[in-house]
Amino acid sequence: MTKRKAVYYGQVELIPGIVCDGYVLDDDTAVMGIMGTAELLSVHHKALQNIATKGIPKVLEPFIDKGLNNATKTVTVVAQNSHHKGREINVYDSLFIESLIRAYAFALASDKLRKAQHHIGKRCVFLMGSLVRTALEVAIKQACGLSPNIQQTAQKNYIDAVKLIKDFGFTCSVDDDDIATKKDITQFLNIPESTLNSFLRKHQTDIKPIKLDSATIRSFGGKASRMNGYHLDDVTKIALGMDSVIGIELKKQVFGQIGSFAKPETSSEVQWQKVLSSVFQGFDLHFNYPIGPYKVDFFVAKLMLVLECNGYCHRYYDATQEKEREKLITQRYSLVRFHHQISLETLFNGILQAKPGTMVKLYDLEQLGQEMPFNINPLNAHKG
Repeated sequence: MTKRKAVYYGQVELIPGIVCDGYVLDDDTAVMGIMGTAELLSVHHKALQNIATKGIPKVLEPFIDKGLNNATKTVTVVAQNSHHKGREINVYDSLFIESLIRAYAFALASDKLRKAQHHIGKRCVFLMGSLVRTALEVAIKQACGLSPNIQQTAQKNYIDAVKLIKDFGFTCSVDDDDIATKKDITQFLNIPESTLNSFLRKHQTDIKPIKLDSATIRSFGGKASRMNGYHLDDVTKIALGMDSVIGIELKKQVFGQIGSFAKPETSSEVQWQKVLSSVFQGFDLHFNYPIGPYKVDFFVAKLMLVLECNGYCHRYYDATQEKEREKLITQRYSLVRFHHQISLETLFNGILQAKPGTMVKLYDLEQLGQEMPFNINPLNAHKG
């Protein structure tokens, strides 16, 4: 295989302060160095290198594009302005980086990441939102004859959680160093200190307090002899991790309506896809089909039928959004919602009841909150 050459070089700054080496190869492929990719995604560079040598982590497998080549490309840098000119370097192409961003974001949305990986998932959610808004904004401005700076636009659109809590009115007692006290946090979130202490105990490995010296304590009028402070980065973890009124609003701003993402293929949905492909052969069956602003799991075009496969994660969906979603879908189609462990007989019992403009729900939302599997009786199917 011919080794590609990196003929153009530039510094990519999509997030303010994070500068990455970007290249364009002689076949017009856009790539980024491993170190830059790692910093952009907030992943340790050794973890990223492990993906190239050991494969996609299991936690990401259900969410990564099938058949994607995760190997790095070794290229020769010939770009005159690069500090790596004349060297061979390893890079990832934009296709793989985009897929990795999406996989981490979906894994976070599906609550599959370990606690130590949550910051990666959040960074990738921020990036997804930023890049989509950037592409839309640039396309509109270019259509109007303007020449927008894409990197500046991306930096403007990137949602910085620290900046966001400041915009919401959060202030630090140790203002010069952006260090907050427990009082600052409890007043901002409108929660008792006992609630905050309980949260901090549960997350003591992730959130480390800073011991303030007596001079610092006196500088903002504190009278205690000992006091802990918290960096603003940790304050955002606390705010986004607690379901206070302001915490929920912050999550909406940061993550957007994360429940409206197209649901990635889970193993259960893949199994049902195989079954339904056989059953509805010739009926124009579609998967992850767009209807308005939403995507549905299965759409049988010739029957005007929508099938939604839900598991235990359904209890985390926004109830108001789900009602709006169901209302839009049932304006034209019949809708059947079923649990992934349902029997085929029960599913078809529900499909036979379905009519355009109605929804048949083949599970009980209360049961979905349980931690053990359950069996669904066809007689329990009811119209929504």
